[in-house]
Amino acid sequence: MKLINKNLGLETFLKLGAVIVLISILLKAIIDVDTNYDTWWYHLPFAARIWGIIPQEMYQFNDAIENRFDGVPLLGEFLQGFFWFITQRVQAANLVCFFSLIIYLYFLKAYFQIPLYLSAIALLAIPAVLTHATTCFVDLPGNIGVSMLVMMTYLLYQRRQLPTKLNLLVIFLAAASAVNIKPHLQPLTFLLLCFIGLRIIWLYFTQAQAPKKWLLKAIPISLVASLLIFATPIKNIALYGNPFYPIKVEIAGKVLNHTMVPGAYKRGSRPQKWLQSILEINTPSWSADQWNRNDPKYMDRGGGFFGAYVVFNLLLLGFFFLHEQLQSRHLKEANPSREATLALIFVVMMSVVPANFPQGHELRYFMYWMISLVSINLYLVSHYERSPNNFRWLRSKYIGLVFALFLAIVLSKIGYFYAKPVFYSLDEHIQATVNPEVMSQINPGDEVCIIGKDGLLHRLFQYASEFHPELNYSYSVKGALNPKECAGLEKRFISL
Repeated sequence: MKLINKNLGLETFLKLGAVIVLISILLKAIIDVDTNYDTWWYHLPFAARIWGIIPQEMYQFNDAIENRFDGVPLLGEFLQGFFWFITQRVQAANLVCFFSLIIYLYFLKAYFQIPLYLSAIALLAIPAVLTHATTCFVDLPGNIGVSMLVMMTYLLYQRRQLPTKLNLLVIFLAAASAVNIKPHLQPLTFLLLCFIGLRIIWLYFTQAQAPKKWLLKAIPISLVASLLIFATPIKNIALYGNPFYPIKVEIAGKVLNHTMVPGAYKRGSRPQKWLQSILEINTPSWSADQWNRNDPKYMDRGGGFFGAYVVFNLLLLGFFFLHEQLQSRHLKEANPSREATLALIFVVMMSVVPANFPQGHELRYFMYWMISLVSINLYLVSHYERSPNNFRWLRSKYIGLVFALFLAIVLSKIGYFYAKPVFYSLDEHIQATVNPEVMSQINPGDEVCIIGKDGLLHRLFQYASEFHPELNYSYSVKGALNPKECAGLEKRFISL
């Protein structure tokens, strides 16, 4: 009885801790304005234009951002604009990231029987997840989609029955969200869908009970679903001849139409930089963008997975694999368990893309890797806990305590800002980022072109009249990179 009460006490403690942290993060998302560079450079401007909160005639992007708006996936910004529109508060755009995490927690509970408190603690112990959960970056929602796709693929290869209609719907929604939120995730999503398709076809032909007309229905449905999933790259091919427009892409020696060439394409060995990044060797302190603040001692935008946490999860997966191999040999089972073996294969295979992809060391673009690794371990813990041939110490609550220790370390380092509200309002942000001298020169009905200096491009959007109701009049702003972009406009100012 004492042991039962002790175990229940530990589980209750972990549940309470998970709830407190989640509520605190939710309050952070609702109360605080996100101050990240990319948020105000293009995420919020895109969201505002999509929903007509700040239409194009009131704020015009510079040419580079206009090209980005034309080509990049916009589902994330569409959802951000929706929350901003219905609440009339810009902070509500942060909820897209937070709710994507909550959806994933329930996904793991529904499909893998992983306790909510356990997955919440384990995933929030990933610094990249915690720092993004209350921002307007769209990396977390996109990578949540890919993580769901990875886990559904793992489930399909683990089981021997055709997917249900609900399973197929989850696969479709996960793939569509990933492809239409982040361009970096489009090739990976395509590969995962190919693996899913091959598995479904194999299951169909190896199961005598499979309906004869199933395949005839599956082909047209798959084609329609593919068109919807890859709507953004298909549109870009039709309009610009480049599925990843405006990003530079070279196919068979031919460079496709583009306006952007990421600098990371030209620097260093990709696998080496990716390994250095996930192990956090010479990487900057944890933040949403992992900027090294121009300090050459640190890899720029590397890290964010907590190197020690990565090693722990790899060792935990290795333990499950070795335990499974030893157990199958000892018991000499006709159909030995292969969950851990399959999990190890999946982790190795899903490492190939980020390790060789341009900007793969910028882990926020490929958070799915760490999210999926942790999720697979959580599933194996829950699975082995229900197994009769299991170690007594291998229980969700005990492993959860270890995860909680990692989370405590993360919270001690960055929780003061990323896991609780600091009550930073929109008015404070506008006051901190807008130059009063520039504002004093704007008159009713003006068409103003404000040229942003390097490093201050994220401040241009704050000059839109929507953020200055105290003026009681409207005007039009164009954010520019150079005077050439101001041609034909009435006035020109320099942003400080």
